[in-house]
Amino acid sequence: MGGLRPWSRYGLLVVAHLLALGLGAVVFQALEGPPACRLQAELRAELAAFQAEHRACLPPGALEELLGTALATQAHGVSTLGNSSEGRTWDLPSALLFAASILTTTGYGHMAPLSPGGKAFCMVYAALGLPASLALVATLRHCLLPVLSRPRAWVAVHWQLSPARAALLQAVALGLLVASSFVLLPALVLWGLRGDCSLLGAVYFCFSSLSTIGLEDLLPGRGRSLHPVIYHLGQLALLGYLLLGLLAMLLAVETFSELPQVRAMGKFFRPSGSVTAEDQGGILGQDELALSTLPPAAPASGQAPAC
Repeated sequence: MGGLRPWSRYGLLVVAHLLALGLGAVVFQALEGPPACRLQAELRAELAAFQAEHRACLPPGALEELLGTALATQAHGVSTLGNSSEGRTWDLPSALLFAASILTTTGYGHMAPLSPGGKAFCMVYAALGLPASLALVATLRHCLLPVLSRPRAWVAVHWQLSPARAALLQAVALGLLVASSFVLLPALVLWGLRGDCSLLGAVYFCFSSLSTIGLEDLLPGRGRSLHPVIYHLGQLALLGYLLLGLLAMLLAVETFSELPQVRAMGKFFRPSGSVTAEDQGGILGQDELALSTLPPAAPASGQAPAC
């Protein structure tokens, strides 16, 4: 496959992506279609029973109109279901969580601007805030990646590992640390606090948040009668979890993307013979920088000096 032209390689990549997209759609349809049909049938049966019981009190179509209005307002985050913790939708903690969901591209969808001014400001805020967030992430990445390279350099020196193998070991260790600290541990806390969700559902919420998928069907405190102070503290905790967790996730993804094995796969889709400055730097260059800060190890007996 090394003799393929660059456009053929790009075509293979697009076809593989489309096949993965179609496969995902088929699997989701097979898994989620039957439960959705059963839930829809149950809802229709309950609606028919309610209408039959209260037919004398309800004009035709009144209940459907009321449910349509309630669902339309619920789509904007406004609810009147008697939850005192959600009585005020656009208070300061809720607005902070909404702003963070925009700047982190999580987009839970639990709230949406209602006024024309709010929609216009949301577009301007996202257009200015997203580049600023990317610049902040790039700055933090530039500061933290050299710090993360020091343990890798220490392991390479004291365990006599090659830089590539030490980088792989560090990437695996960092991935496990992020998964346990920002997915498994928060999921256990969420599972313990909420009695109406499974452990898989809690893990699913944490992963969808840190991967910026942002499915909002399990927001902490959503749909539960909590004291307003507890509810708002939960929103602020979720805000901090988003900011720290996304940074940790990006560092882990960056560490994996800079592995020589991953970069070798990326070179397959480049024109033959092209060498970029990114190829000449990367994680191995960071290893050399980190190694230069460590005291030199004593050379083994009989080992030839490096060129």
